[in-house]
Amino acid sequence: MTIIQCERLSKTIGNHNALQNITCAIESEKIVGIIGRNGAGKSTLLNILAGYLQPTQGTCRILGENPFNNLQTAANTVMIDDRLSFSNYLTLEEVLTMGDDFYPNWHAELAFRLLNYAGLARKANHQQLSKGQLATFNLIYGLASRCALTILDEPMNGMDEAIRSDFYRAILKEYIAFPRTIIIAGHHLQEMESILEEIILIDEGAIVAHASVDELKQQLISLTGPSDALTPLLANLVIYAKKEIAGQISVVVDASNLFILEEELQERGITTNHLSTSEVCMYLTRKEGSDIDAVFD
Repeated sequence: MTIIQCERLSKTIGNHNALQNITCAIESEKIVGIIGRNGAGKSTLLNILAGYLQPTQGTCRILGENPFNNLQTAANTVMIDDRLSFSNYLTLEEVLTMGDDFYPNWHAELAFRLLNYAGLARKANHQQLSKGQLATFNLIYGLASRCALTILDEPMNGMDEAIRSDFYRAILKEYIAFPRTIIIAGHHLQEMESILEEIILIDEGAIVAHASVDELKQQLISLTGPSDALTPLLANLVIYAKKEIAGQISVVVDASNLFILEEELQERGITTNHLSTSEVCMYLTRKEGSDIDAVFD
């Protein structure tokens, strides 16, 4: 079942094209990462999915309906980001107790177990919390809602490293216990890669790649070898990075057009190195001339 369907989605904010011609579909009961650099358009897309913004052009459908100001989709969607706030007249305990007034699948027991694990005082007010505590409480609220579409925008911002690791595990465990579609946006892919099934890579408001983690990881490859052996192979390849030192070339290329066996490369003195998913995303969104070394040359 397709839970999210976007067709030629664009959003202009002032003179800035925040999103450009976004077309994608996301099936239900998956954990999907929306990855991109700061300012890539991740939060704008999430706000459209959550029904907070209208697109300038194109269509967005959540569970088959336009999410903007839609009570039906709102009851099945929760968005957690650093702007989420609750009344300062309510304690954390009261906020969690009232959760089932808004969400039909609300799991109060889980919420209070996670609250106790994180060491957050039940009688504290939301606005009294530190940045890391706010992020922790908001994520607890999002997980306990058990919405069909759970959107987490940079959910770990401000959290200590140890608790970030714990709460990525909590996301996965809760997903297994109650499967639903979870969208996690961020730019620290290496932290969350282990729980993702798919990645949508966004750069300058456009989708650069939408694939499973394994497929994305295989998209690029690093080659290193003698210049005279490697140069002829590069003629028909898209090159994402290249360095040449003392007759040796090191390049990152699109692996889909490299029609040569690894054994043959080794015979020519060329070594291969498979990149991490995070490295692939970095190269796919890298701008020409953006190598930091060039600044100092």
